[in-house]
Amino acid sequence: MAKSYGRKVRRSKNLYKRRKGSMRRFAEITAMIVIIAGLGFVGWTAGKAIRDFFQENEEQLPVDDGQLTVDSGHLTVEDDPDDEENPQTDDLISIAGFNAIVAPSSVLDNSTSLAAYIQQAKNNAFDAIVLEIKDSAGHLFYISEYEPLKNSEIMRGSLTATQIFTVFEGTDVTPVIRINTLLDRLSPAVLEDVSYVFTSGGGWLDNRIESGGKRWANPFLQGTRDYHAFIVAELAEAGFTDIILANVIFPEFRAYDLGVLSSEYTNSSTRYEGLAGFVNALTENTSGVRFILEMALLDVVENYAGFNNSAELLRARRTLNDFDLLLIYNRDDFGAEYKTGESSSVVLPANDMGALMNLLFKQAGNQAGSFNIIPGLNRENLTDREIADVLKTFGELEFDSFVIR
Repeated sequence: MAKSYGRKVRRSKNLYKRRKGSMRRFAEITAMIVIIAGLGFVGWTAGKAIRDFFQENEEQLPVDDGQLTVDSGHLTVEDDPDDEENPQTDDLISIAGFNAIVAPSSVLDNSTSLAAYIQQAKNNAFDAIVLEIKDSAGHLFYISEYEPLKNSEIMRGSLTATQIFTVFEGTDVTPVIRINTLLDRLSPAVLEDVSYVFTSGGGWLDNRIESGGKRWANPFLQGTRDYHAFIVAELAEAGFTDIILANVIFPEFRAYDLGVLSSEYTNSSTRYEGLAGFVNALTENTSGVRFILEMALLDVVENYAGFNNSAELLRARRTLNDFDLLLIYNRDDFGAEYKTGESSSVVLPANDMGALMNLLFKQAGNQAGSFNIIPGLNRENLTDREIADVLKTFGELEFDSFVIR
């Protein structure tokens, strides 16, 4: 299958590698709150905790001269000779906003629906809209020019990527893209050279059909790479600049699968090379796009047997291109400790979310090497006070940005 990604442009450097000044770092941390990675939204519960955090630390926040303005979802400082007073903390909160919302897929049916939704979001104090362009079933919610999918039921939207981006222009609402990648049960049934197959021939499912078995996209296959690279290039050319790649994972192969699938896909000692080749292929024809790999924080820190599950890709970290890592903390993932070896573990601080985040994200930093980490927080089962403690710790650790789910 011939590659056809559209206009080729060169990749630029990551936006957040350089250490920022304290004011810029604070501004970008505040701005990043509106980018929710397509996983949820920052509601009033989180907003209250965030406001409490900033109010409690108001005297310690450095403020530069100038006026803060929003530019495509990022905050910048501009000189304003007419403004004799420095912006106060409340002004920063008001300008940056704390609320983002995930749009239902129906808003992408037409530009009128999308424009109305954007306006409604603004009226309700939301500053960003997360668009899950490709869901975990494999549906695309825009009209792609990918020829093999023309007239297929996979495409559910009625707008092109350019038409979607155009509706956002001039609205001060930031669109953020999230793409489910290998967890995809639809495209393997339509596209060639995408699905796992038995070594003897025939399509593979992750369970029996009567038990809900589904197909998965295979990262080793050129068809899988061509398809996702085309999507990414199409979105980048339309103007989208933040793209999260989710579910870059293998299925959980069972004992039976090991005997009927190629060892290239099932050998955990080497198969990570397929994941690396897959995600690297997505960056080759884009420029000015920040690619973010989404992983569970637990999978990064609990790696005594090597990186596994959502973090398996990090086994190939020396060959990966320029990515950020979005590491999501979920309380339910952790008990009282996490393993560091077959017979050893780290006991987690009890009832101290600040100390816990300090421990876990410093450990993640040690494991991630040169990759820029974006800490992510799932608010489920956390109190307002705990959320505020987490945000305070993120600031103390000098993270340039973070995500709340």
